[in-house]
Amino acid sequence: MRVPIGATNLRRMMTLSLLATVLAAGTFVRPLPASAAVSRPRDCRNPSIPTGFHREVVTAIRASRDLPIAWGRSPYLPKIACWQGTGFDTRFSAHAPGHVWHGLFAMTVREMAEIAGPSLGNDRKGLVLQPACFVGGWDVCRHTVSNTRIVQQLVAGMRWIWLVYGHPFTAWRHIVRTRRFTSYPRPGTDDTVTRSPFSMCPVKRPVTYQDDFGEPRTTGGFHPHEGNDIHAPLGRPIRAPFPGLAVPHIDGWLAGRSVGLVGAEGFVRNAHLSRFGHLGYVRAGTVIGYVGDTGDALSFHDHFEWHPWVVPDPLHVAPSGYSRVRTAIDPFPFLNHVCR
Repeated sequence: MRVPIGATNLRRMMTLSLLATVLAAGTFVRPLPASAAVSRPRDCRNPSIPTGFHREVVTAIRASRDLPIAWGRSPYLPKIACWQGTGFDTRFSAHAPGHVWHGLFAMTVREMAEIAGPSLGNDRKGLVLQPACFVGGWDVCRHTVSNTRIVQQLVAGMRWIWLVYGHPFTAWRHIVRTRRFTSYPRPGTDDTVTRSPFSMCPVKRPVTYQDDFGEPRTTGGFHPHEGNDIHAPLGRPIRAPFPGLAVPHIDGWLAGRSVGLVGAEGFVRNAHLSRFGHLGYVRAGTVIGYVGDTGDALSFHDHFEWHPWVVPDPLHVAPSGYSRVRTAIDPFPFLNHVCR
């Protein structure tokens, strides 16, 4: 005769199982929130939303000045945090070789830096997140709004969703479909390094490109080049180099029309498009845009970035001396596999 397992014992067993999985993977989590027992998105019952959580979201949206106000009542933001196992606790941190994750949306320091500056603000006058906030602790943050610790973390998480997925619902749907949100390793994710991430050249050949990763750029302030420029005539099709979720973005001064493609191994970004192609979930080879010169481009090309979930070791070093810029790594050796 089988003895029924009580809810408390079941949660305890799930937590111990997850802890064993995490430790076996070389990841140390501190503290381990109760919601970390969730191993599958469908298991994550939307927890009781902390008092004032949505109010803090609205405050963060207003502070950022570039996030949709309608997100203030989105039920998918707490779902994502619940699935990540961070339990709405900004003190959450996890460590593994080469990675440190923090906060509500369990992003790495580099992922936070990706959305930290004013470059993603529509007016570039929004709340500027300083990387020191995520490296040295919240006490070093500039307190520009009330409850800065939570508000800045929410801004970071929501800007990540906006940049990579476009909308909280889209991000949640992608989690359910692929079990992946950021580089934070959840049980069941594939955390092996991808040696050949692209099945074809992103721009239909013939093309020209060079290893210009890390070269100095000055638009919007000095920054190193985060990708390789693939030169081709105006209107040349840009294709999805792997199956994934294609998300469009538009700005008038930097990337112009750009489209990100989120896949199982990471995401790529294509910028300066003349127009978009197919968007949403696409197969490898689907045309997701066309070469242009929008934004700050001075010639027709596809600015192509590669952001893997698991960073290779060792990394290729570009002639500029850079091997990694924030979450991007040099795509040059990977493009050589498919574009020559």
